[in-house]
Amino acid sequence: MGFPPCTAEACIEILDHYGVGTRGKRAVVIGRSLIIGKPVAMMLIKGNATVTTCHTKTIDMPSVCREAEILIAAAGQKEMVTADYMNPEQVIIDVGINVDEAGKLCGDVNAEDAEAHSGAYTPVPGGVGTVTTSLLMKHTVEAAKKKI
Repeated sequence: MGFPPCTAEACIEILDHYGVGTRGKRAVVIGRSLIIGKPVAMMLIKGNATVTTCHTKTIDMPSVCREAEILIAAAGQKEMVTADYMNPEQVIIDVGINVDEAGKLCGDVNAEDAEAHSGAYTPVPGGVGTVTTSLLMKHTVEAAKKKI
């Protein structure tokens, strides 16, 4: 038995922890990597969400994202998700790890815009990364117990 990618699983753990159900919800995942984008999309589908995956070839990505009740940003582009991607009821999970011009960590989501234009969002730093680390430790302990 294997384990799901920790960061993708962390997104779902955060939604679960805060009681954000996925059943019947419209979710958009920005990014289609094998590490985060595709696995988290599959996990959302398993939770009965209707999932759209956006990528560099998506036409009018902001309007697609605005329709989402759950938005997971895993594009790898600093602060690309701005107010025109958001709606006031939306829950945004920012998976991005980038460095801004001042040398500070930032995500794929513009934090000021998310604060003003979304229902809730995870900050960078201090959001998904800490949950990812705890899941890695959990997987390590489980693997050791099973002697995988």
